[in-house]
Amino acid sequence: MSTTQRYAKAESASWAGLWGNMLLALFKGVIGWLSGSKALLADAFRSAAEVAAAIAAISGLRASRQRKLEQANSAAETEDLRGEAATTILLSVVLLIIGIEIGISAIRDIAAGVTTAPHWSSAVVIVLSLIVQQLFFADKDRMSSLYCSAAALVGASGAIIGKLFTIPALYYFDPAAAFIIAIIVVMNGYRMATVLIRKDSRLTAWDENPDELMQLVQRVEGVITVQSLKAKEHGHYVIADMVISVNPRISVLEGQEIAKRVKQLVMKRFIHVTDVSIYVEPYDPGYPYKSNHDPNQEQMPTLLQ
Repeated sequence: MSTTQRYAKAESASWAGLWGNMLLALFKGVIGWLSGSKALLADAFRSAAEVAAAIAAISGLRASRQRKLEQANSAAETEDLRGEAATTILLSVVLLIIGIEIGISAIRDIAAGVTTAPHWSSAVVIVLSLIVQQLFFADKDRMSSLYCSAAALVGASGAIIGKLFTIPALYYFDPAAAFIIAIIVVMNGYRMATVLIRKDSRLTAWDENPDELMQLVQRVEGVITVQSLKAKEHGHYVIADMVISVNPRISVLEGQEIAKRVKQLVMKRFIHVTDVSIYVEPYDPGYPYKSNHDPNQEQMPTLLQ
């Protein structure tokens, strides 16, 4: 699969996530309002926050693809990164505000006393949304969505059971579940903000198994070492930058061929990687130079010889 096709696939997946979460948020919001379920309403707001995340992912993918096509200079790239950072900050603030508002509303309901339970349709909608999320949404989004929807299901179902068996104390399950969802949303927003603050560079460390990737790349003929490996997430996909060292005695064309083989191997092995930028640098630990493709190369002549 070519880089262009991978970008198209990643953007298509982000658009699918955007529209899927938008429809889920609308559906859950309407049913939550009509059924009187605070937990379902909270889960609807959480899905709406995922829509904002999908928009940020699409923006990041398009910016990365544009930089790749135009080979933008460092000033333009820095400007794009500032825009992405601003988008991330805005999204984290939105998540924090939504979570705090949901939590405050849940606390007020609990303090005022809960005298009614939501309609049974709220539990049905939560189950349906759980099925849709698990079948059609990306793996990385499943856990957070699963926790929120599971909390909503327990809260709404508990309140409905309380109504069936005339146990008013169980009515509090519904706003309590909304409060739990609020905590999860706030934690997601806080995590996004702290990750951005802690990392000065535009790239995050590779979150796969680094040893596995290092061994994979260093098996490529001509690669001596992997000097650095950084990656940035765009929604469900990853764009990576890698610096490899090669024998400085080879030609520029040979170095480019090695980089091409590395890129093809990484993108084939890690299917969620949308693109990899390979930077080739000469390996210079001192003379004589060594290369991993010739195990008998013990004492190669130096350039001065």
